[in-house]
Amino acid sequence: MKIVLKIFNFIIMAVAAIATLFIFITPTISFNSKIVIDIETFSKFIPQNEYTSGFDIVGMLGTDSIEVGIKFRLDAIGVNEIMKGDKDQINEELIGSNIDDITDILHEPVDLITEYYVREAVKRIISEEVYRQVDNARQQYAEKAGVEGSTTEEIMEEVGINDAYFTSFAYALYNASNADGATVDTVGEALYQQIDEALDRAGESGVVDNTGFSEDSKATIKDSLINSYSMLDLIEEDGYHVKKISQIAYIYLTKYLKEQLSGKVSSEKLAQQSGEELPEYSDRLIKLFVYNQMPDMVYKVISYVALGCFIGMFVFAGIWLVLLIITLIRTFTKKPWTIFGFWFWLVGSLQLVLGLGLTILGKFILPKIDISSLKLPLQSAVLAPRTCVLIPSIIFIGMIVFAIVYAIIKSGARTEIRRANDRREEENAED
Repeated sequence: MKIVLKIFNFIIMAVAAIATLFIFITPTISFNSKIVIDIETFSKFIPQNEYTSGFDIVGMLGTDSIEVGIKFRLDAIGVNEIMKGDKDQINEELIGSNIDDITDILHEPVDLITEYYVREAVKRIISEEVYRQVDNARQQYAEKAGVEGSTTEEIMEEVGINDAYFTSFAYALYNASNADGATVDTVGEALYQQIDEALDRAGESGVVDNTGFSEDSKATIKDSLINSYSMLDLIEEDGYHVKKISQIAYIYLTKYLKEQLSGKVSSEKLAQQSGEELPEYSDRLIKLFVYNQMPDMVYKVISYVALGCFIGMFVFAGIWLVLLIITLIRTFTKKPWTIFGFWFWLVGSLQLVLGLGLTILGKFILPKIDISSLKLPLQSAVLAPRTCVLIPSIIFIGMIVFAIVYAIIKSGARTEIRRANDRREEENAED
């Protein structure tokens, strides 16, 4: 039995050494998690008017959500920096980099949504204006001819001025509105050309008076364009230049974020910096918004967990090292069984909470918490925190079973030693 015990002792020492090694070679704390972003919440950033309502973003993207990974790794030095609960430090070490990753991932769907929204809105603007001009031309012809001909809808259908026709026009107006230095005049000229082409086609019906634009007609079209673009918030403050239409989502987003952050963040931080592109500006405001919305409790929890990990790293390594040393010493004594002791099981249980318990909490319990109060476009969040004692805590569970087997063998060895002592005493008595 002594030989069996010694073999088991070497196993215990090896396990204790491995557990200690994992505490120091693995990140003190890390996250490898994900959040699910709700696509429909993006529509809240788009001003709702006659040109932007009723669009199916989910159908366009083919999904109602986007999964984004969240991850970070902190060693002992990093944990030491954030365990004091300093918000700026926590934001820099943990939150900021993940926000950067998320915004980078979201640029593509945001650009797709923008293109979809804007081109559909532009198409509505064109279709309304073309319909109005064709209808005017039809009425002029009817007055001259003295007869009432086909309806405007019938004329447009007859000559092929349909949805596909307006889609191709929308691309032209979109490009004109997206050109560098675009103005209401340059965009208006593009719209005149498209309407003129539409009237030429409508003239094929023979019941439309297409004698070209008068200056009054152009002024009316221009006013209509300015009104429509004003609804879309595409006109600069000077009332003449047109904002880059491909960046309209960032225009809306920054406007929304500035309204939400007004009075909570200094005006210097809210202002667009020199040389800062609009997407970069919106990303920075998103970061400020998340920092501002983050409850103080989150920072407290992070600092407490960091403090617990930092202290626990040495305490838990200590109990494994003590077990290793005691086992090593006892292996070469007459009574070669090691002592786990009360403190090993007590501290080991705490290790189990910080290691396995924290991971279970983040992965299975926290996702059930309602996060709507944060006012962020999130459907859910799955957090999978891992600490440096995760693997040692799993080893600790195995050690419980191992200790039961060890106790049985230890009992047998003690009985064997007691019987050997009894026989020795009997032999001495006979002598």
